[in-house]
Amino acid sequence: MINEEQFIELLARKLAGQATAAELTELEGLLQQDDLKERYHLLQQYFSAHEGLSSAETEQALERTLSRIRNGKEGMAAASFPDRDEAAAQMNGFRQEETMFAEELTARRRRWPLYTAAAAAVALLIAVFLYTRQELPDASIPVARAMQDTAQWLNRQNGKATRAVIELADGSKIWLNAESRLSYPEVFSRTSREVYLSGEAFFDVTKDQERPFIVHLAKGTVKVLGTSFNVRAYDNEPVQTSVTTGKVAFIPKYGKGNLPPDTFYITPDEKVTYRQTSEDIVKEATSGADEKAWTEGRLIFRDASLEEIGHELERSFGKKVIFISEAPRHYRMTGSFQNNNLQDILYYLARSRTFKYSVTDSTLLISE
Repeated sequence: MINEEQFIELLARKLAGQATAAELTELEGLLQQDDLKERYHLLQQYFSAHEGLSSAETEQALERTLSRIRNGKEGMAAASFPDRDEAAAQMNGFRQEETMFAEELTARRRRWPLYTAAAAAVALLIAVFLYTRQELPDASIPVARAMQDTAQWLNRQNGKATRAVIELADGSKIWLNAESRLSYPEVFSRTSREVYLSGEAFFDVTKDQERPFIVHLAKGTVKVLGTSFNVRAYDNEPVQTSVTTGKVAFIPKYGKGNLPPDTFYITPDEKVTYRQTSEDIVKEATSGADEKAWTEGRLIFRDASLEEIGHELERSFGKKVIFISEAPRHYRMTGSFQNNNLQDILYYLARSRTFKYSVTDSTLLISE
């Protein structure tokens, strides 16, 4: 049985940097449950992008959420039920739900009197997220943003073998790769343009000196005024940012040791690769055209291991790649393909370095 109260309290202390070793161990035990693990990863990403919220800001956000529950649902009831009595009954149900929400938050405040302000703020935000999650268009909207302006955030999530082109309100265009997720506002604010990315995307950003364009990642941020660039930020992979035109700034989430993170400026045909686990950042020359090749149906591999190539093939063609033998994982290959099917790609790769392969409806098996 899930102890949600316990989960919220432990997660709040961890996100606020105040958890003891025993509490971290207890949280790890709870995270063995798949649904809690999913919540944890989402909330960890959101709060890393919105660190430093004060208690006052949290209280304001909670009040805005209550107001939106009240006004938004009543409006929805009026629109959905033309009959006056039926609409009134529906709105009465919404008001009861609003009261239950307010009472629950009050009870949580009373149960957390010994928390520091930071931990209490985080705990309340988590409570709001878990309560209002069914109201959001998609769980990938950052919590703080969602509470401020839920209705105006849009989401696109691509599965395997799926790509999309998105045009933003300012005229910027985004090519979103397979297994990638983008959250973006329907209309940008007057002071900034911010989106949230997990996965890979190529951005062609409309120039606006007054409003910087910011891409939030789980492991850092990318800031520009107007340019075209590629960002690759899949889970469990290094973050890579490359530039085709203009200039961008990449800021890792953490600096080395206790130092604040440095800002790395990238110009055309340059790429920065950031490995958070080792706090390692490498800046190198590249081809901006090659980095965006996937947007044109091209796959380019330069001295890549067959295991790395397998990840790309899995995303591009939607088939699970399984290595039956260990040795082929480490074969290094170079190749360029445009609009080729999977069988064609494998045929030419296998001529470069001999290996065996078998393709079924759902898998690609590779062996020596």
